Amino acid sequence: MKKLLAQAKALYKKNRYQDALPLAKKVLALDKHNDEALFYVAHGLYHAGQFRRSLRFWRRLQKVCPTEPSLYLNMGACYEDLGETQQAIKNYKRELDLNPFSGTALYNLGALYFSSHKYKLAVNYLECSHSQKNSVQACVRRLAYSYFKTKQSEKEQILYEEYLQTNPNDTWALNNLGSHLMDQGEYYRALSYLKKAARLDPNDKLVAKNIRKALRDLKKQTSSTAN
Repeated sequence: MKKLLAQAKALYKKNRYQDALPLAKKVLALDKHNDEALFYVAHGLYHAGQFRRSLRFWRRLQKVCPTEPSLYLNMGACYEDLGETQQAIKNYKRELDLNPFSGTALYNLGALYFSSHKYKLAVNYLECSHSQKNSVQACVRRLAYSYFKTKQSEKEQILYEEYLQTNPNDTWALNNLGSHLMDQGEYYRALSYLKKAARLDPNDKLVAKNIRKALRDLKKQTSSTAN
């Protein structure tokens, strides 16, 4: 049995989860409460897309070792993939009770609340996830929009500016920061970001539209000041 477990572990470490699956099942045939084998089987079934079956083994592992690291995170992922959002949220929160710094649980919760248009709740979890540099690009995009929807314009701007420090050629961030600055009436600054985005992607129609708008609004502002 030890040899089977060692082989399953070696395959698991190489991310060959489905190859580890039959070996772990053989271990369970000899010892149905073996926590390591339960983990490998649950993982293998999840990566095979068999989420309901995977859950059965996570629950068995829960009875044997309820404090297993990432147990509730994995159960939450199964429920999420099954479309059972409330159960997914419940399990991600249980994971955070055991591990408050789980970046993946924080991000997954934020993303679920974001998808449900519960932006205030999304902000709480996405901010914590972002502080850990977890799922950076996806997190920034969701967090920026959540700031926009909850009218936290200062935080939204800071987020774009910080992101562009490490991703200076990201046209999405350049365009969004430019659009944000337009809303603040800072047309010259807005145009500097928008024009850079246009140079990077001349075919981006949204960037071109924002540039035209910024130029129009700047002209109106200048005319109004002159009068």
